[in-house]
Amino acid sequence: MSKKYQINIIKLYIFSFSFIFAQNGILNVGFDIDDTVLFSRDVFLNLPDDKKNPIDYGWINSHDSDYSIYITPTVELINYFRSNGHNVFFITARPGQNGNILAEFLTAGLGFPVEVNKNLFFSPKQTIKGKRFTTKHRLMKRLKLDLFYGDADSDMIAALKAGVHPVRVVRNESSVIEYGSNYFGNTLKGDVPETPFSNNDLKIFYKSNVGIFGESIYPIIWEGPN
Repeated sequence: MSKKYQINIIKLYIFSFSFIFAQNGILNVGFDIDDTVLFSRDVFLNLPDDKKNPIDYGWINSHDSDYSIYITPTVELINYFRSNGHNVFFITARPGQNGNILAEFLTAGLGFPVEVNKNLFFSPKQTIKGKRFTTKHRLMKRLKLDLFYGDADSDMIAALKAGVHPVRVVRNESSVIEYGSNYFGNTLKGDVPETPFSNNDLKIFYKSNVGIFGESIYPIIWEGPN
């Protein structure tokens, strides 16, 4: 047996084992934060006037403990994945100022360590020709996600760009009223080319469990804050 042949056999073994390891049954599951894990409407509504233009995300990230509450069905889903041995990551479009404070809040509320750049990632949008676009797909690829749960259109787009299965978490109605954009276009804006869908259309999407990008819609809907 020649040395070259032996080397090729070794390479084949290495490739075979690495492929088997890469194809194990452990899922990498990603979650958005706002309106997916946290009902954070009130932290944005209570932003002081002198921190609104532009939004001071250092203030936002350090005040979730005062205003944000956990979306119970998503927390239960996170616990399901983790208790069955799967990996859970969080990707938010928030900028990362004071991100460690948000990580501490998530750690306390979810009951497991959440650390910046380990399982919590900040991925602000970028502006191209006057429009804001997601950058989350870059992290999704790097983390080799299998599923991504989010409420926004941009979450679905990012997952599709990354080759990840997108799952839409239904945004609470009171949050839709305050933040209609980036959610099925904007069902509050009216019948125009950029936002052709109405609230009645939303009911059809929800009932069919499929969204405008072909994403799955998670059927357990949070009833909202008391």
